[in-house]
Amino acid sequence: MRELSVYYCRKCGYYAYYHLPKNAVCPRCRISMTLLNIRYQDFMNLDLEERDRLIACRIIESSPTLVHRICRPEELYNQRQLIGQLVEEVSRLSEENRELNHTVDWMHKTIWEQLHRTQELERALEQQKNA
Repeated sequence: MRELSVYYCRKCGYYAYYHLPKNAVCPRCRISMTLLNIRYQDFMNLDLEERDRLIACRIIESSPTLVHRICRPEELYNQRQLIGQLVEEVSRLSEENRELNHTVDWMHKTIWEQLHRTQELERALEQQKNA
């Protein structure tokens, strides 16, 4: 006779013991149950809390969208974290803007100084030609 295997429902977490996979259908959800990769005797040696934790971990691993659905309300209502990130970004952009403005002012000043020197040299050259 085949050894019992442990099966669980990925949707509701119901678990049961079956000899054949074809018999492993969740009575609540009416879907095929998934084989739990643990020997029947090892599963029986776990207490109820450990069994629940094991099955919960398997459900979460097999359904990453479940984690997103659970975490989504926190993301929607955790505006403090978003505001903090935005304040940091505004501060960083303000500092970058200050540095860029300083660079533009320096370049503007340098260009005007160079333009005045060029004009003075042109005048001096023109005076030498006329003299």
